[in-house]
Amino acid sequence: MKKTVKLSIIMLLVVICCSGVVQAAPGCDISLEVSNSEFNKNDTFSVDVKMSNIVSEKGIIALEAILEYDKDSLTLIEIKGQNDWSSAVKDLSYNEETGKLVIDKDGLAKSDEVILKISFQVKENSKKNLMITLKNIKISDTTVPATIKNAYKNITITGGEENPVPTPPAEENPDVKPDPTPDQTQNTTPGQTTNPTPDKNTNKTSNNNNTTQKENMAKGIIPHAGIGSKILIVMVVVAIVGAIVFYMKIKKVNKQVNR
Repeated sequence: MKKTVKLSIIMLLVVICCSGVVQAAPGCDISLEVSNSEFNKNDTFSVDVKMSNIVSEKGIIALEAILEYDKDSLTLIEIKGQNDWSSAVKDLSYNEETGKLVIDKDGLAKSDEVILKISFQVKENSKKNLMITLKNIKISDTTVPATIKNAYKNITITGGEENPVPTPPAEENPDVKPDPTPDQTQNTTPGQTTNPTPDKNTNKTSNNNNTTQKENMAKGIIPHAGIGSKILIVMVVVAIVGAIVFYMKIKKVNKQVNR
């Protein structure tokens, strides 16, 4: 009886541990940095989007966000990728009307780095107090996407029209949690080692996966992959049942031998 209880406890711990690993969401901080907080009319300046404090065994590979700024005061010049991150291209991976952008990295981000450089030009009729914001930020490390906190930066335009200082947008999800309804994407893992002598079918599959990823990026879908928690839990439960049945058979054999 004691052995049965001990076995049950061990199996329960295995289930808990496995469930925790699957459901763990990636995390990081996103900040906006500028060389100066004050600019003049017609000035051109850049905002660095920095990723830091990364929490992921794999590393971050994709980011989705909504860029907000005062379009009456600023003209967006470009959103250029840094450190092997892709640029957000208008009508491809950046929607000018909604502000939604999706970028990915040629590799995996595991340490602090600047991922984007966003360039603006101040208009002649600009307001004085402006704010640049990245909100609804989602990140992926090829598992389950996670929502992280908004990032914003206040700047002042010398000689601009007086206006109230903008306030940061409310957090839709201030706690870092997995996306409850993650988008469907392919199950490929960037940087995966290929066979040394791939056949034609393998190359065809690889090309199809690359095409799917580009299409997903254009549609605003961040990639993720991995085994679902339900599948893994079912596998663990099956293993537990098998172990218990095996243990009971051994116990029955031992009783027959001892008679």
